[in-house]
Amino acid sequence: MLILIWFIFCIVFYLVQKTLGNSGHALEVFALLTALILFIIDRFSKKLKK
Repeated sequence: MLILIWFIFCIVFYLVQKTLGNSGHALEVFALLTALILFIIDRFSKKLKK
């Protein structure tokens, strides 16, 4: 599971850097997208455990 999260972080970071470049908002968008993805993974893993 930790490897999955690490790959997701890397992919999201790459996509945000590619789209926004050196914009001042790149870090904020990265943080928001990462939080949303982690929330979705958490919900999905809880459904699988039940």
